[in-house]
Amino acid sequence: MEQKNSFESEGFSDCEEDEIKTKPNENKGTIENDPSELENYNLIKAISQTLTIILENNKKKPNYKDIVKKQSKFAFSANLIPNISIKDYLTRIQTYSNMEKSTLILSLIYIDRLCHNCDVTLTYHNIHRILFSAILTSIKYNEDSFFDNKYYSEIAGVKLKELKLLEYTFIAMLNFKIYVSNDIYEKYENYLDNFEKQ
Repeated sequence: MEQKNSFESEGFSDCEEDEIKTKPNENKGTIENDPSELENYNLIKAISQTLTIILENNKKKPNYKDIVKKQSKFAFSANLIPNISIKDYLTRIQTYSNMEKSTLILSLIYIDRLCHNCDVTLTYHNIHRILFSAILTSIKYNEDSFFDNKYYSEIAGVKLKELKLLEYTFIAMLNFKIYVSNDIYEKYENYLDNFEKQ
């Protein structure tokens, strides 16, 4: 699959591993020590590595600084690069929300749509907010039960008001098109399931 700007081809200072005030319910368990025991850990690794490859390729573009500056007008752009890796950030979200595999895959599809349809380039300044916006959209679309926005704002390390803006902006930029066909879903699922074999 050809790698481009997206899959086919200030900061979150509060999102370090601090204690979340609102505890997950018993059905949404957490993990104490070993992240590799976390549900969907291999998928989290594949998604984080995929996004990191895209970010590094984008960073090598000669006009990267101009891209970052141009995209600073978007709600997703942070003035400072967040001090948490994509993998650690995804692990944190999974730990406290226990997402289904399909939710994680949908979030990557949504990110790809955003990049292709809205001329968004993934950078280290916007990836965390874009990633969380995609995940929040996926959770609410795909899962039978989920927490309130206040809880997710604590996971994300953003204020509740900002989270609402990110969520609305993300969905609006997708033109509210969040349905994914089985063919598209399976294409991404197969890619991620076989990521380490590539």
